Amino acid sequence: MIENLKHINDLNYKLLQLNEADLDQLYLRVFNSADGEMVMQDLANRCFITEITGGDDFPIEYNEGMRSVWLSITNRLRSAVSPKVKAEE
Repeated sequence: MIENLKHINDLNYKLLQLNEADLDQLYLRVFNSADGEMVMQDLANRCFITEITGGDDFPIEYNEGMRSVWLSITNRLRSAVSPKVKAEE
């Protein structure tokens, strides 16, 4: 248990050291593979990407939260592929 908590702390420390561009590249390395594409499609299927949310199974807020996570990952991947160009001063 303690080792797991230390590991989680170490991961969080490493994440804090990354800037946005580095974090985008991390996501790209993870999802830029055939397996990564399959995971993204599975998440899309589970996260109400093409469906109207709300219903008897889960409240709309839950469904929209799931959709928000998928969109966040997708936005990171887009940023990694097409980094924002800083305006020249």
